[in-house]
Formats: sequence, structure tokens, C-alpha cells
Amino acid sequence: MDFDYSDIVPVDLNTETPQLCQIIYSDEYKLIMGKLLSLMKQKEYSLRALNLTSLGIEQLASHYTTWIYRYDIINNLPNFDYYSELDWCEQIALDNEKNYQIWNYRQLIIEKIGFDNYDPIREYPIMEAMLDGDNKNHHVWSFRKWLVEKFNMFESEKEVEFVSNMIELDVKNNSAWCHRFFLRFNNEKNVKSEIEYVKEKIELCPQNASTWNYLIGIFEKFDLEITELKEFCFKFLNLDDDKVSSSFALETLAKIYIIEDDKESAIRMYTLLKEKYDPIRCNYWNFKISTIEN
Repeated sequence: MDFDYSDIVPVDLNTETPQLCQIIYSDEYKLIMGKLLSLMKQKEYSLRALNLTSLGIEQLASHYTTWIYRYDIINNLPNFDYYSELDWCEQIALDNEKNYQIWNYRQLIIEKIGFDNYDPIREYPIMEAMLDGDNKNHHVWSFRKWLVEKFNMFESEKEVEFVSNMIELDVKNNSAWCHRFFLRFNNEKNVKSEIEYVKEKIELCPQNASTWNYLIGIFEKFDLEITELKEFCFKFLNLDDDKVSSSFALETLAKIYIIEDDKESAIRMYTLLKEKYDPIRCNYWNFKISTIEN
């Protein structure tokens, strides 16, 4: 559909006044955004205004004021098809992987449709497509967390299967581990099975911060005794032969020794970390040693 904008006087983007960091706008950008700002001032909520926001977002997808204006427009258009808006939004997302405004806007549209009327499974294809391109895309993972929470999908087998597959593809994907923690620990019933699950993943890749953080996180969240991990930690080190396959096992052992009031052994673990297995954090390990000695 062609729209007539001949009656609109574009707003000056203030490119003439001296600025600390002058932005060089293209003529096309100045024309589109100038007309868009003019319609915003007039509070025009029409199809031509909606079309102009599309052109503006194509120019600069991170222009949050344009997104707000677009949302105001669709809420003032009679019988607007919010599902078609989600379809349009998907294409913008695919062309702008690192844009967070898109996902916030998508949340607003779904809220407008209503949680009781919307099937969250509809979101799976676009999320999958985005994560295929970047499996650690923070904005998509944040949106997925929102989806789980709003639609109470904590017990969703499909969601558990998805995050398990993401971990299988990349066991070091911290975003996937964070999502799994959020998903699985809405209650206590999954604690035992998740401890066994993450232990298996640690054995596959002992030097992985994500899995160790997940394991320790379970123990901290549910007030479990970390001393129960002592035997497990020794799977990854043989101090007699000076063989250590996981610095995180050493760190966990140090914490265990502190609980057991074995200061000498705790200092030994931190010293090994400082001198050989994690020297880049030497100052931190010195600090940990000082807290034991003082």
C-alpha cells in the first residue's frame, strides 16, 4: 500500500548546532526520521504512521522511541491483527540479532493478545532460528526465561528437552546452564537428578566453569552440605602425582577444608591454584589465603 506523506513537514534533526560528537546522518535517514518525529508530535495513529515506523526501524532498529510510538499506533488502530505484528517482528529480529528492543516489544504484543489466548509454542521457531545463529544470544535467552515464567512452563518437557540439547551441542554454554537452573529449580523435586546430571557433564569436561557453578549453585540454593562433594572432587586430581584436571575441583576442595576446619589443607589448595593451576587470579587466591591465616 502506498501512502501520501506530502503534507508532512519533517522535523529538523538538529545537525547544524555544534555537538561534542556529531552524527553524520544519511539524507534518507533524515527524511524518514524527520517525518516520523513530525507525526509523533501530532500524535497521529494511522496506517501511514505505522508504515513510517517500519521504515524508521529499518534505518535504525535500536531507536526505542520509534518502537514506543509503533506500539501506541497499533493500540489505537481498530481491529488490529497482533499476530501479523509478531510475524513482522520476527523478520526484524532475524536482521538484527543483537537488538533488545525487538524482544521487549514482542513481550508487549503477547501481553496484549493475552496469556490465556496465546500458545507460547508459537515462539519456538523464531527463538530456535536466533539461537542457531548465536547460541549465547542474551536477549533471546532473557525472552525465553520471560516466556517460561509468564506461561508457567517450568514442567514443560519440551523446554527441558530443548535446553538439554543446547548443552549437548556446547557443554560450556553458560546461557543454557543458567536457563536450565531457572527452569529446573522452581521446586526441590529435581535436585537429586540434576546433581547427577551435572556431575556427568563435569566428567565430560572437568575444566568448565559453567558446570561447576551449576553444581555449587544447587548446593547453595538448597542448603546442602558441600562436604558431600569431597569424594567427587578427588576424581579430578591426584596430588601425589601432581595431576589436576580441574582447577574448580581444587577450589571446591579448599571450601570443604575450611568447613572441616582443616586450614592447612585449604591453604595448600589455594597455593596450588595461585602458583600453578590458576595463576591469572593470583591476587584473589592470596586474598583467600589471608582470610584463613588472619
